[in-house]
Amino acid sequence: MRVTVIRNKRRKKAAFYVTPNGIELRIPARLSKRVIDRILEEHDTWIHEISQKLPRQTSVLDEGLVFHGKNYPTQIDDGSTLRFDGTSFWVPEAWDDATLWKQYEIWLRERALHYVIERAPIYEKILGVKAKKIRIGHQKTRWGSCSSNGTISINVRLMLAPKEMMDYVIAHEWVHLVHFDHSPSFWSTLQTIYPNTATAKDWLKRHGHTLQLKKTE
Repeated sequence: MRVTVIRNKRRKKAAFYVTPNGIELRIPARLSKRVIDRILEEHDTWIHEISQKLPRQTSVLDEGLVFHGKNYPTQIDDGSTLRFDGTSFWVPEAWDDATLWKQYEIWLRERALHYVIERAPIYEKILGVKAKKIRIGHQKTRWGSCSSNGTISINVRLMLAPKEMMDYVIAHEWVHLVHFDHSPSFWSTLQTIYPNTATAKDWLKRHGHTLQLKKTE
């Protein structure tokens, strides 16, 4: 099992801790790599014994990655970036789960922005409005937002849902450029440009909690 090394400027001595997520080696901030490697080598037998007793941690590599509502298997390769070939995600061999989650979100954000930029003109032409700025966020509770100055934000987690959910939220937020509220006029306009509004709202209400990405710094 991989040992997570955690540096802390207040710590005076190195020490191992067994946590629900595995084994941690907590060390003084300035401890050299040479010393860390020696500590790990000296405790190799103990680390192995403890690892055997801990419940196996499920890796994202075992679970696969989701894109537009479908789960795709992950494959390991010797590359340096996350790749998607339409049937599998290819992950660099050197990456751990934390790196993969971070790069996966970056990958999703890039594709989310591209998707929104591609779809928005459809609604802009119908409504006769244009967003001042488009951004991709990672909101906890909101799927999208439209500010008073015309900035529209779309939640990256929608890339985990079927495409229709992203289309609904895009339409929803662009209608806010015309009706900055949730008045009857707003819903009437939205229903006109996106007839499947009720279905999409119901899907997000029932399944939205499953669209989860680990927060990365």
